[in-house]
Amino acid sequence: MMTDDRIGWKLATIAGLAVAVTLGLPWLVDSYYVHVVDITLINFIIAIGLNLVLGFGGQISFAQSAFFGIGAYTFGALQAQGWPALAAAPSAVLVTASIGALLGWPALRLRGHYLALATIAFSLIMGELMVDLDMITGGANGMMNIRGIGLARDDIAMLPVLLGVTGVGLAGSVVFASSPAGLRTRAFRDNAIAAQAAGVDIRALKIGLFVASAVYAGVAGVCYCCLFGYISPDVFAWGTTFAYLAMCVVGGLGSNLGAPLGAALYTLVPEWLRFLQEAYFVIFGTVVIVVIAVMPGGMAGLVTGLFDRICRALRPGPVAKPTPEATP
Repeated sequence: MMTDDRIGWKLATIAGLAVAVTLGLPWLVDSYYVHVVDITLINFIIAIGLNLVLGFGGQISFAQSAFFGIGAYTFGALQAQGWPALAAAPSAVLVTASIGALLGWPALRLRGHYLALATIAFSLIMGELMVDLDMITGGANGMMNIRGIGLARDDIAMLPVLLGVTGVGLAGSVVFASSPAGLRTRAFRDNAIAAQAAGVDIRALKIGLFVASAVYAGVAGVCYCCLFGYISPDVFAWGTTFAYLAMCVVGGLGSNLGAPLGAALYTLVPEWLRFLQEAYFVIFGTVVIVVIAVMPGGMAGLVTGLFDRICRALRPGPVAKPTPEATP
């Protein structure tokens, strides 16, 4: 378990990076790349939530895209009814969390590929409802002219907002990882029977993981509405969950550093490799296979390993004590 000093250092680093990016990025790149960074931050929020249930809890879930869509559509529908953003946003997250709890309840008896199939079925159902409930969702055309917080399509103005939300989300994950709840979650992941024998409430833990994962995805859905001002069911199709799963795996499961690294790799790198067009996905698929086979700790394990080596190389060695001179 991390000490309070280490937690404070990590939280201070998160805040410092957020401030630095907010002040410096708009001056260093054009507005298009600021837009790409905004999308990366939204993917980052989604990946944090999936990492809680998959990386820390060891529960295979393909429901993240559905939670993402529920949060976005609920926020858009409430705003269409005249709700202000400050009321619609927490309500949308609460609805998403409630549905996460409802999904977690029947999942108590499932594990492994059975749980994966159940969450895939849930995502398929939600994807169909997003299209068929056209009186609420706008059908295949989606929802247009969502007011959000009045910054839709203003990428530079949305950057500090998204950085703030992402920073709070990452800080929550850091605190959770070092808390007794995080310790119980990792114990459950490593050996569920032993954890239950030690007094861990498995039922509450599994439902709590699904709720936390849904909360992060719901927040990301609200942020998506505020950034774009419209939503389309294609964005929340069940197949997009595989992208978030790849972010977590490549970044590093069960690591707070893994989500940002995976989201950045999946979202930013395609912009740099745009000239490769569809071949990029072949490259990324190869990277996923190599990471799984060679680096079980993901990119986070590689980065932390290199950082530790650099620290050891820069750390001065022990000073040898002078030997007393022999007296004649």
